[in-house]
Amino acid sequence: MITTVADFLGELKDAEAARLDAMEIEHGPTIGSMYEGLSAELLERAVPPQLGLQIVNGFVTDGLGNRSGQVDCMLVRGEGDVIPYTDSFVWPVKDVIAVFEVKKTLYHDQLVDAFAKLRSIRDLDSAYKIALRNSAGTVDIGSAQRAFAETTRTVAPDYEELSSLPISSQLIFHALVGEQLAPVGVVLGYHGYATEEAFRKSLLDHLKVNIGTLGYGPGSFPQLMISGRFSVGKANGQPYSARLHGNWWPFYFSSRLNPVLLLLEYVWTRLDLEFGIGGLWGEDLSVDVLSPFLLAEGTQQGTQMGWNLQWVELDEATLAETPGREPWEPAVLSEEEFVVITQLCRGSQVFFDDPDFLTYLDEHSVEPATLQDRLLDTGLVAMNGIEMELITDRCATAFLPDGRLVAGEDNTGRLTRWVEKFTTEWKAV
Repeated sequence: MITTVADFLGELKDAEAARLDAMEIEHGPTIGSMYEGLSAELLERAVPPQLGLQIVNGFVTDGLGNRSGQVDCMLVRGEGDVIPYTDSFVWPVKDVIAVFEVKKTLYHDQLVDAFAKLRSIRDLDSAYKIALRNSAGTVDIGSAQRAFAETTRTVAPDYEELSSLPISSQLIFHALVGEQLAPVGVVLGYHGYATEEAFRKSLLDHLKVNIGTLGYGPGSFPQLMISGRFSVGKANGQPYSARLHGNWWPFYFSSRLNPVLLLLEYVWTRLDLEFGIGGLWGEDLSVDVLSPFLLAEGTQQGTQMGWNLQWVELDEATLAETPGREPWEPAVLSEEEFVVITQLCRGSQVFFDDPDFLTYLDEHSVEPATLQDRLLDTGLVAMNGIEMELITDRCATAFLPDGRLVAGEDNTGRLTRWVEKFTTEWKAV
């Protein structure tokens, strides 16, 4: 369903933006209001009405006396305070699900402005969360823990034992928790750069000037920035993940996919996390292919922790060759890998120092380290010390009619649908 809705909303966005562009209005605030109204209309159509959410504009407050600048559009729940004689609100950050900074055009100056505005929302959210630290109650960070496992291939320890991790892993963990709990930040530029390469270069030029400046770590970046036909977004596990390259976290990517598709992915993932909506992704038998852009490595100098940044330089011809989307396929397993995954799916524990397990691998001439690496590459498991654990919601395995053994996430029925489709096509040959 998500592709169908994205296509519809994308066409509506383009048609309505063209209509607004054709209007002979030069008053800046009026132009801004038109595009903000269009954005609110698109979001109204994208959010399931049964959730009772609202699309409003106004200001965000942390409840501690601090307030953001004017917010173009935000997706909220609960209740806010109306600003007298206006249609704007002051809304508590705890009830803000997503924030949208809307631009008719997104070039360098507008990009810098939007980056700063959304970062200020993150600062308000952080202040609010810090104020709650001594309050009673707990927060479910399961989504962030799964994102950490997908990124590092390591199961996160209990919060009290985080200091046992390398500094870079600690910083990644804290960043991913922030990504799960803070409002989703989106910059929506209806027009902008002529090429994906130019968009990347503009953001990079801004970052080079500010490297080492407080407020430019991975957590400060908007989840999604759209400039016309191109986007840059965050691999934060909500929904996209990227595995470490050595100690480097590829946390930001670029794309020329339909920007509305990416917007829906981020917003619907948050709504599913908050409300358990499910059922919005349809068959879910394709995956988005994204171009790597920015990498971060956590570091410590003295008592100060921070981030080093690297970037991937790709020219427009290379970026244009990225397929955008490709068919999803489950992990194809060897017999030994299949045995391990099946055991885990059944709830059994698998320890890589278990004598019986090591004897089994030796009898099949399989090196434990090689098996471990191949299984970690499936993205279905992670290591917790010497124990291997599933990091899926509902892992499943299957025997294919061509003799292959496969496994995959089946929490939405994706693997089941893929196997049925493959079996039908295989029998038809």
